[in-house]
Formats: sequence, structure tokens, C-alpha cells
Amino acid sequence: MLRRKIGFLLFDQFNGQDLIGPLEAFHSVNNVTDSPYECIFIGQKAGPYRSEAGLTMLADISLQELALNDLNLADAALPNNTLLDTLIIPGGAGSRAPLVQAAICPWLRQVNPAIRRIASVCTGAFILAESGLLNGLQATTHWAFVEALAKHYPQIQVQANELFVDNGHIATSAGITSGIDLSLKLIENDLGSDIASQVARYLVVHFRRAGDQAQYSVPLQFQSKTDTRFSSLTGWVLQNLQRDLSISSLADYCGMSERNFYRHFVEQLGETPARYVDSLRLDYARQLLVEKTWPIDKIAEACGYQSSDAFRRAFVRKFLMAPNAYRQRFR
Repeated sequence: MLRRKIGFLLFDQFNGQDLIGPLEAFHSVNNVTDSPYECIFIGQKAGPYRSEAGLTMLADISLQELALNDLNLADAALPNNTLLDTLIIPGGAGSRAPLVQAAICPWLRQVNPAIRRIASVCTGAFILAESGLLNGLQATTHWAFVEALAKHYPQIQVQANELFVDNGHIATSAGITSGIDLSLKLIENDLGSDIASQVARYLVVHFRRAGDQAQYSVPLQFQSKTDTRFSSLTGWVLQNLQRDLSISSLADYCGMSERNFYRHFVEQLGETPARYVDSLRLDYARQLLVEKTWPIDKIAEACGYQSSDAFRRAFVRKFLMAPNAYRQRFR
């Protein structure tokens, strides 16, 4: 089997999860099939690099040694003469440090034609941006750094709420765990959906997420907006999706009058209680469609819909595709 060399870029103050998540995804292919992947670690120099949290990783080879030993760059255009199959660039404070960028970006511009694909995780996008490789492309990064990326690199079409953006040769992903989502997509591109799904199950990934899904989960979006009066409401609703979740029942749970509850709820969350409940039901339905083989009517019942027709209408209205189509696309 032809080996695919996956390079992981190291620098001081990298984010450990940005690197370990994709590493474990590619490595875990070994647990479901004969893996074509060989993982190596690359740094400005061979030797140790320390993450933001104190994790030490050893670079197997330096940037220049890799280029000199593995490839005559004058022949980089030859399809079988590639330096790396894939380069993974993690984020972290180091990815935004001028000294790190000054060391990596010239090398990255030089070897770019000899790498089949390059993927960044989190703020690793800043290294790609500084190198100029994202100019004119759509890209994303961690939600906390989206504005900074757009401000400092106006040539990039920054996508603020995407989990990952795959342009083919170059891909970028949002914060931290989205690097696993992107890695699963790259594995799917290489080996097919079935292998990627098996890897996801081995990693105990909740369910494989598409690149165009929001960076926040639906429950977390609501929990991040609420004060102590509503702090436990989302958890309670998720545990009682099959119950009557009218305004009356929600207000009773929060110990408020219906009128007072409705007013404060809309002020804080920016939408009505009915839409809030429907969003949670549909988010859970989306999860069940990917993880379970249940028929549609059973999923509709588990999510609290009175009929499968009502569920289908709500699902199409929210996601612009039927439940069965969603299942076929993301399983």
C-alpha cells in the first residue's frame, strides 16, 4: 500500500489539542483497516517543542532537512514527487508570534507546490494567512479570533461560523476539537465514508459534523446566553423532549409567571421559547439520524413531535433537506 506521509508542524506555544486531535484521528485508522498513513513531526529544528499547557513534543526533522532530504523542489510539479501528502498546522499563541511566522512562512511558500494538501486547526490559520496562501480563499478559525483574522488579512474571505472550510489544496478549521472533524473529512476523502465513520466511532466522537455546522453546539449557544434563572433550563428540556414543553411548563420549571418568563426569555436569548424548544428537538434529531438506524417515526417520537409529518416539515424548514437525505449525507 502506498504510504501517505502526514506532517505535523511544531513550534513553541502550540495548542496541544489542535495537534493531538488530528494525530489521533489519522493514527486511529490503524484500528479499523490497514492504514496508509505515516505521521511525522516537523519543526524549525529537530528537537523538543513545548505547548501552551506544558506538553513537550519532539520534532523528528527540521523544515530544511525535510525539504533537502525528501525532495528536489525543482521537480515539485511532478504528481508523484511530493514532499508530504498532508501538512497539519496547529494553532496556539505561537502561531500568531512574529518570530514563529518569520521562521515558517518562507519555508511554507517554498514547499507549498510539493504538498498535496495543507490543513490548519484553530489559529493555525494565521500562519497560512501570513504566508499568503489563503489570499482569495474562504477560511475560518476559532470564533474568538475571527475578527482579528479578517482585520489583518482582508484578502481572505473569513467565514465566521463554519466548523471547517475545505478548498481542496488548503483547508482551515475552527477551534480545537473541530480539527478532529476536519481530519475525519480528510480521511473520508482518502478512504471513503465507511472508514471515516468507523474511525469516528473508535474515537467516541458524538457524531461526525459537517463543515457548515455552527462552531457552537445548539445547547451551548443557549447556555452561553442565559443568566442563573435559565442556567439549568436547557438540560431539563433535553431530558424531557417528549413532554409538553409549552410556555406554561417552561415557566413553571423556572418558577416564573408565563408573562414574566416570556419577556425575560426573549430579552436574553433573542428568540421565542417555542423556537428554542424546536431548535433543541431538531438538534437532537440530527444527532439520532447519524448515530441510530431508527425509522423516522421513532426519531420523531423521541424528539417530541406528534407525527412524523410534523417532524419532517420542521426539519426541512430548519436544514433545507429531508431527514432521510440528511442521514444519507452524514452517516
